Amino acid sequence: MVDSTDTNVPSSLVTKPDNNPDEQDKFFDFQESRVHLNRLVSDWHSEIDETEQRRKERKVEIDVESLRQKNELDEDETIVPIRVIDTNISREQPSYINYLKNSRRIGIFEPLDNPLQDCDLLEQDFTKKCTYTGWEIPHFKCLDGSQLHGWDAIEVVLDEDKPGHFALEQIGHDKLFFPRSAIDIQKCPRIIRAYDVTILQLRPWIQKYGFDSAQVEKILNPKKNTQKEAETIRIYKLFFKKDDIVNIGWFCLSDGCDDWLKKPQQHYVGIDQQNPQTRQFIPIPLTMYPIFILSYKLDEQSKLIDARGRGFLDSYKQEALTALWSAYINGMNRACSIYGSPAQEDGTGSSLKEVEDLKITPGRFMNKPVNFWSPPYPDALVLRTLQFADIQNSDETNQVNFSAMNREDSRKTAKEIGAAQQQQTLLNSVQLTLFSTFIRQIYSFVWLIVQSQALQNKIQFLLIQKEVPIQHPMVPGQTMTGNNGQPMTQTIWVNDSQMIGQRYSIRAAGDVDVIAKEEMIQKMQKDWPVIMNTALKDVFLMDYVRLCYPERQQQYSQALQQGSQLNQLTSLVGRLSTVLEGLLKDHPEDLTNLPQQQQADLASTIQQAQQITGQQPQNK
Repeated sequence: MVDSTDTNVPSSLVTKPDNNPDEQDKFFDFQESRVHLNRLVSDWHSEIDETEQRRKERKVEIDVESLRQKNELDEDETIVPIRVIDTNISREQPSYINYLKNSRRIGIFEPLDNPLQDCDLLEQDFTKKCTYTGWEIPHFKCLDGSQLHGWDAIEVVLDEDKPGHFALEQIGHDKLFFPRSAIDIQKCPRIIRAYDVTILQLRPWIQKYGFDSAQVEKILNPKKNTQKEAETIRIYKLFFKKDDIVNIGWFCLSDGCDDWLKKPQQHYVGIDQQNPQTRQFIPIPLTMYPIFILSYKLDEQSKLIDARGRGFLDSYKQEALTALWSAYINGMNRACSIYGSPAQEDGTGSSLKEVEDLKITPGRFMNKPVNFWSPPYPDALVLRTLQFADIQNSDETNQVNFSAMNREDSRKTAKEIGAAQQQQTLLNSVQLTLFSTFIRQIYSFVWLIVQSQALQNKIQFLLIQKEVPIQHPMVPGQTMTGNNGQPMTQTIWVNDSQMIGQRYSIRAAGDVDVIAKEEMIQKMQKDWPVIMNTALKDVFLMDYVRLCYPERQQQYSQALQQGSQLNQLTSLVGRLSTVLEGLLKDHPEDLTNLPQQQQADLASTIQQAQQITGQQPQNK
């Protein structure tokens, strides 16, 4: 247990007394819990169906040929899907990805005990531990799910195969179950995460994770040597709190399982604390779920389930635009077709009918007059309506620069487009606030894992050199001494435990490295016409290059410095040339007193200086 008075322990890990222990004891009994677990999963069936429907609407997968064969479309008709949902999601993603990827560090560390401490090396090493191979994928998937459905989530798990002994896993909107009335996920008594696994995955978990072999065999035996062997199996991981401490257990609600796949136990993600008396590290009871939810937008509705994404906001708009475009294209196709009818009655009085398999052949004559005609072309107003709908959609999704570019009039000025881009940056900054909070929550928790693992020397982190005595190979506990009687030492690399063990406040680096940087770049571009004719221009330009091209900063800065030095040298040469030429003009006798070779060298030097500086030679 963790004492709440210990200032070195994060408040998220401080335990609190339980007010109803008897009720929470039932969480450990599967038969007692099964009713509640089944009810919680069942409450999400409607949301699971709606989630799958939004995914289908986003893709708009239509088999036109199949619809024609079913006579749901005529032979000359088609459907042109306008994927508004996917387009809007794709338009919004670059700002998020830029926020995540274009920063040189994951987080900004602010020491709480020593504000003057330089944390640059700490930030660099922490970033290396966080940016393992494929680290971006959970973020991208979670972002995409949040945009489509309204929210998605990431779980932080212990993974000793990763450089920081942690990994991020995207959960999925339809695989995280909590009470539908929940406002804060950390206040929920139970949370369930669903997994779809195969037989090949599940059986090794008996040895690897301690799953109950009898329960696993109940799932696998009926599927052996059948077509169901390739099917996925839905199992669940339960998170719940007892005495405000997070426990997890694994279970299955189908296939005859009547007990836990793995009995509940305290959850461990790699966060330990050193016992002051024994100097040994012991696990810290975890009091917060290692699950973090990214909401697409927040409004006055407080329930997590009420969040809405592009799948909800753009559904009817996408349907309307698809119908309008399809109707316009079908109308154009029919207007381009040629139809014919006799110019006079045949005298039989028969009703109108089609004449099949009659084709018009060029260069042929007909024995009766025929009227050729086609349906009218669709009104061009349809295109203007579609364009207006596109502009309105761009405005709604904060893409004001697209709105300016897509307007029909030709009076779009560079100033207007620039203002639109600036306005979009401000709007994106507002939207990125939620993403910034999400990133900060994740990596503040991740730091607790990295910090604990580094203090135990389970990972190499923030290495420094240290002199240590050389242990005697034959006498344990005794150090070797040199000829002078002094202990022999060697230099080794060790973790900087003193710096690692301090308290830090961590915030998302994108706030400074991306958003503030973009605002500064725009301001510098605006001020450049004023600065360019002042003595500040060289320093100003170097700062601009540093912000815009950090990966080539050294190369560009060196070229700018060399250019500045060359300009100064050229100016100096020009002034010296002018002074020398003026002296010779005022005192020509000094030139005649020089030897002939020196006179020639001096004339050549003045000529070269004038060529370098671009000066016109003075009349002699």
